[in-house]
Amino acid sequence: MTRVSMLLVCALLASCAMQRGYEGPPRPLVELAVIEGAPSINAGLPLAPVLRKVDERVVTLGHSKVMVLPGEHRVLADCVMSATHTTTRHELVFETYPGRRYVLVADSAPGNRTCGTVRVEER
Repeated sequence: MTRVSMLLVCALLASCAMQRGYEGPPRPLVELAVIEGAPSINAGLPLAPVLRKVDERVVTLGHSKVMVLPGEHRVLADCVMSATHTTTRHELVFETYPGRRYVLVADSAPGNRTCGTVRVEER
């Protein structure tokens, strides 16, 4: 395997990693909520809501999920449309609950040229 291939595989595996989005000692996952966006390296997804910030924490490259304490959170996401190479920025504020997962979902704008909205679905 070439060095470039190895780096690509490592980047793709890391994009599934979870970033801690709270202060203090580690907590059991059942006490936390998970906010999930698309991986920043997304292999050409047609529409990808990529997490940029959760509250005041920047989501680091290679992370697409952030573990947070239950409560209200402010999320900043870039919605990338691969076909037109456009990116739009979206801010969401929503309440999270322990043991639940919240996934960012993008919808295209009329005409399918840009991202129209980013919403949160509990899964």
